[in-house]
Amino acid sequence: MKIYLALTVASLKMYFRNKQALFWALFFPLLIMIIFGMMNFNKYSSPNVGIYDAANNYASQALIEALKGNSDQKLLSVSTGTLDELHHELEFGSSRAVIEIPANYGIPGEFAEIKFIYDERFQQERAVIATILEKVTDAVFKEAAQVPDEYRVENAIGISDSVITGQGQGFKAWLIPGVAAMAIMQTGLFTVVFTLVRFKSQGVLRRLKATPIGAAHFLAGQLTTKAIVVVLQTYVLVIVGAVVLGVSVGGGRLGAWFDLSILALLGGALFIAIGLAVSGWAKNEETAAPIANIITMPMMFLSGVFFPLSVMPDWLTRWSQYLPLTYLADGMRAITVEGASITTLGGELIGLGVWISISFAIAIKMFRWE
Repeated sequence: MKIYLALTVASLKMYFRNKQALFWALFFPLLIMIIFGMMNFNKYSSPNVGIYDAANNYASQALIEALKGNSDQKLLSVSTGTLDELHHELEFGSSRAVIEIPANYGIPGEFAEIKFIYDERFQQERAVIATILEKVTDAVFKEAAQVPDEYRVENAIGISDSVITGQGQGFKAWLIPGVAAMAIMQTGLFTVVFTLVRFKSQGVLRRLKATPIGAAHFLAGQLTTKAIVVVLQTYVLVIVGAVVLGVSVGGGRLGAWFDLSILALLGGALFIAIGLAVSGWAKNEETAAPIANIITMPMMFLSGVFFPLSVMPDWLTRWSQYLPLTYLADGMRAITVEGASITTLGGELIGLGVWISISFAIAIKMFRWE
C-alpha cells in the first residue's frame, strides 16, 4: 500500500510539473467553453443592412437610430457609406439589403420615397427588414411631425423595393480564406517557435554567434524562408478548397492570385515575427508551447475564422476586430470572395503593417543566442 501511495504521489507531481499537459488538459477546454458560451447562436441575429443617407438631417438620423434599435432590442445591424460601397457589400453577401433615404426626406410638404433594395436569395431576411422598415418609418415620422395616429404616413413617405441577385457564394466561400489565414498563423508561429527553441537547446545558435551573422540578419533570413512556405501553403489550401467546394476565387480575376500572394507574405511575416519573439523569450519547448497556444487559440475563435463576428457580444467585437488574425482573415476574404484588389484594403494593410513593426521590434529585442 505504501509503495502504491508513493508511486501515485510521484506520478501526480510529475503530471502537475508538466506545463504542456496541464495546458491541454485544463486551459484549452476552459478556453473553448468560455468562448463558445459567449456566442449568441440561439439569439436573434439582426440582419446586416447598408443605409445611404442623402438627406443627412435630423429626421433621417432619427430614422437610422430607430432602425438600429437599442441595447435591449437590436433591430438591424447598420453600416453606412457611399452608394457604390453599399451596393458592393449587398452584391457579395456582406449585407442583406440597402436602404436609400432621399435628399427631401423630412422636408415638410414634400413626398419622400425610400428605396429598399434586397438580395432575392435571402427572402427571410428581406421580410424581417421590410417589416422593421415599415413599422419604424411610420412611428418615427409621426413622432417627429407630432401628428395623430390616424394620419396616413403614405401621404408623405413611400417605400419602393427592388431586387438583385447577388454574387456571394455562401458559407463555403466565406470559410476558405478564414481557414487559410488560420493556417498561415499556425505555420508561421509554431514552425519558428519549435525550430529556434530546439536550435537554442542544441547549441546551434551559440555556434552561429561566433560567425559574422547578426541577430537582424538571422531573423530576416528566417522570415524570408518561412514566408515562401506560407505562400505555397496558401495556394494549396485555396485551390483545393475552391475545387472541392466548387467556389470561385476572386470572381475569376487572375490578379487576385497576385494580391493573395502579397497578403499571405504580410501575414506570414507577421506571425513569423511573433514566433521569433516567443522563441527568443522561451527557454525550452515546455515553456514555448503554452505561450504559443495562448496567443493562437483566442485568435482562432475571436477573429472570424469559423463564424462571423456578429455572433459575439458587442463588447468583445470592439477589440477582437484589432487582432492580427482578424486583419489577415478580412483581407483574404475580401480578395477571394468579393474580388477586391490589394490597393483597396487600406485598413487591413495598415493593421498588418502596425502589427509587423511591433512584432519584429519585440523579436529583435527578445532574441537570445542561447
